[in-house]
Amino acid sequence: MIRETAFHARKLFILCCCAAVFVPGYQSAAIAKSQIITFDPPGSIGTYPWQANEDGSIAGFWHDASAKETKGFIRTPDGAITQFDHVGSKTTAAYDINGNGVSTGYWTVDEGNHPGFVRTPDGTMTEFHAPGDDSGTFPIAITDKGTIAGSYYDLFSIPHGFVRSASGNFATFDVSGDTYGTSPMSLNKKGVIAGHWGDENGLVHGFVRAPDGTIASFDAPGAPGGTFPMYLNVAGTIAGYFADENYVFHAFVRAADGTITAFDAPGAASTVANSINRNGKITGYYRDSDGVARGFVRSAKGKFRTFRVKGAVGTYPNNINDAGLVTGWYTTPDENYHGFLRMN
Repeated sequence: MIRETAFHARKLFILCCCAAVFVPGYQSAAIAKSQIITFDPPGSIGTYPWQANEDGSIAGFWHDASAKETKGFIRTPDGAITQFDHVGSKTTAAYDINGNGVSTGYWTVDEGNHPGFVRTPDGTMTEFHAPGDDSGTFPIAITDKGTIAGSYYDLFSIPHGFVRSASGNFATFDVSGDTYGTSPMSLNKKGVIAGHWGDENGLVHGFVRAPDGTIASFDAPGAPGGTFPMYLNVAGTIAGYFADENYVFHAFVRAADGTITAFDAPGAASTVANSINRNGKITGYYRDSDGVARGFVRSAKGKFRTFRVKGAVGTYPNNINDAGLVTGWYTTPDENYHGFLRMN
């Protein structure tokens, strides 16, 4: 599957001409009827919506079968999709979009040292490299103020964390004891970062980094297979998942005071939490006893709503915004991936 362990340190990363494409207007009626909308840029055989901002604009990437390229896209709440790529790049991927419509991600270059980018709503793309970057800079999150967090890779392809201000100033960091890399996965508007890192034994731990640079490492209880924080909200509450002694995934939520609660969706053989919003709602996916992936939304009080995109053989929510919009992708029997959004 394209996503089993947060791409395990961003496997997808390795895996400005803009064209606006409008997705037909029947979609607003679909919201009222089923609350789930499916979408693809024309010609896509793999659509991966990654993040939705507060107004419901979605940033992600898709695979163009005819051009044999991966391109970025922005989908606005009215259903319009703007696809974009960098000239000469085989992969352009957007991973986040802020409330001002500014997105961030990366593109590939033949030399292998892939730059990160900031893209404004008018389509202007500005590239950047983190200090010490020898093989790529991979932004993962952007705030409304334009602060960006992500990873850069050194000459040995080991990831390290970075924070970039809107003015282009960088701070780079690693968790103490890190041997196999520090990988930020989320940044909230207060400047707090959550992610994971690997020690000398190859075990993955979670971390949270305060705006002053202080880093606290943590593990979910009963997680000898690794702890993978995926997202944190404005209150500093973190959602993610961990692997037990049998390498079965279970979800967790970590409060700002460090209290960790593990959970599984009802009837789940395994559970992965990918995102949490300001109200404490968590989304992700679980596998049932037949191995089928289904989506879930868990309230702050622990109540579940589960769902599956009609006709899908797997449903993979990736993000929930503060309004409760869930976005992600689903698979079909032809083994293609398609985007969806789900409203409360």
